[in-house]
Amino acid sequence: MYQVSCVSTLQLSRVTLLRPVTIDDIAAIRHIHQAAFQSYSAEYHTAQEQAAFNDMVRRADYALEILNSHVSVAIIGGEIVGTAGWVGADERGAAARLRKVIVRPMFGGCGVGRMLVLDAERRAQRAGFSDFSVRASVSSIPFYKRLGYRITSHGVFATPSGVDLPITYMRKAQNRQTVGYH
Repeated sequence: MYQVSCVSTLQLSRVTLLRPVTIDDIAAIRHIHQAAFQSYSAEYHTAQEQAAFNDMVRRADYALEILNSHVSVAIIGGEIVGTAGWVGADERGAAARLRKVIVRPMFGGCGVGRMLVLDAERRAQRAGFSDFSVRASVSSIPFYKRLGYRITSHGVFATPSGVDLPITYMRKAQNRQTVGYH
């Protein structure tokens, strides 16, 4: 797999544009999400699980999830290289769950994911959320740990085709102790 030679995060932040997702971005996002899952998760998931993920990404409701999840895209050189969004996650109104945090494989490890997560957290905070959760894939656990997330439990995500994908529930509390949520 080809990967760019990473520049410093400061240099990358100067050439990366973050903006809200639009309907015109959906096809590129689907492609990035499929390529990233295949690249980052191949050693952790069976062929059946990978096929179930790809099937899910192609469904119409996946596009609606993207459009309804406060997703921003990261753009470098005019191309979308990553996504991250959030939704409200609990009845108390304190927790936001990060969603669709995915970076194009050739930009993995270059700081784009970190930039997107920090931006999503800031946007959720401005909307009144103080705590964050995420359903992390096996391959992304170390990434979220570096950003201050802690494992709360393990489970599965049921895909529309009936195949369960293993996930890890993680959370990050801002300035106070919180009750577990997903």
